Amino acid sequence: MIAVGAEMLTEFRTETNSLFVTSQLNALGISVRRKVVVGDDEDLIAQTLLASLQEVQIVILSGGLGPTSDDVTREGVSAALGLRLELDAGVIEHLEKLYERFGYRMTENNRRQALVPQGATVLRNPRGTAPGLFLKKGDSLVFLLPGPPRELKPMVVEKVVPLIREHFPVRVRPSRQLRVASMAESAVDARAEPIYKQYPEVETTILSSPGVIDLFFFWGGEDAISLAESRLDDLTAEIKKDFGKSIFADGPDELESVVGTLLREKKLCLATAESCTGGLLSKLVTDVPGSSEYYLGGVVSYANALKTKWLDVSPRDLEEFGAVSQRVAARMARGICESTGADIGLSITGIAGPEGGSLEKPLGTIFLGLFDGTEPKVWEKRLPGGRETVRLRSARLSLDLLRRHLI
Repeated sequence: MIAVGAEMLTEFRTETNSLFVTSQLNALGISVRRKVVVGDDEDLIAQTLLASLQEVQIVILSGGLGPTSDDVTREGVSAALGLRLELDAGVIEHLEKLYERFGYRMTENNRRQALVPQGATVLRNPRGTAPGLFLKKGDSLVFLLPGPPRELKPMVVEKVVPLIREHFPVRVRPSRQLRVASMAESAVDARAEPIYKQYPEVETTILSSPGVIDLFFFWGGEDAISLAESRLDDLTAEIKKDFGKSIFADGPDELESVVGTLLREKKLCLATAESCTGGLLSKLVTDVPGSSEYYLGGVVSYANALKTKWLDVSPRDLEEFGAVSQRVAARMARGICESTGADIGLSITGIAGPEGGSLEKPLGTIFLGLFDGTEPKVWEKRLPGGRETVRLRSARLSLDLLRRHLI
């Protein structure tokens, strides 16, 4: 994977396309040997491509296919492979129709996107202007893909994967994924290791993110696929039995999606009241398509005055217990239900940092509330990490508490 773009060598932009591409390649049994980020430099792109072709049979470049003068991926690849660039009439026609449809005048520099290395196959891009390109170099395959993820991802699925299947025998590598909520990475490994160590032919990877731990199991043996599937099923069944409710997904589903499915199945409506998370909980909930079926909305009550006005939190409780307290979290959860008519209310109030902590309530102190029409339930947590980590952990913990409440 070669990601092209000077912006990804700064603090302003992070390269993420390779994560998706890697997942697609791994599903084909293809291992990724190297990921590189290079600037918008024709010579550097050419050097990196040639060095890669000495080691691997598939090179995928992303980015640098746009209309501006710093988009030089085509030029770098053509120079490396000794190919002439030619204007493709079909691409020019696509660009003209696209600009006409949106009522814009196509500037002359857009014609650069129609430059195609001699012998390359154009990969049409209905979601953007720059097409993808496919080249063969001996026994190796070279792909040039647009940088925007919304254009690259479908092109990988619809164009790149089928082309790879045409040229290389695909060896599917059986695997499993289990997702664990509300546990630390070390605790997950300490509990899972005695189980997965009994399966030496299985390679285990543990990945941690705030509030969620992923367990990946990859078949590393040479035995028949049927045996691999059976052994992986046995391993995951043991892990699931041991971890119980801590496992929220057998596969890649997100926590918010699992919670949404439960709410939809039970025909329940949710509303949220947030303070320190600043709307992050509602953002996660509404990341799920169709969440309007079960999510009514939420309130971000950062100021105490709004906790009183919008959530009916008593000024006396705020003065006596503080905004970060069990009493206020309970009142927030009840208040959002009463004001919206939701079946369930979730609330979060806490100290995300880096300021505001005390001996009694240190940084990372969080209160999570849940109200379902009976007695409010409140959990107090002490969460490690910086501000953004605490906020994300809090939102995911809240969702997991709701999930456990619903199952």
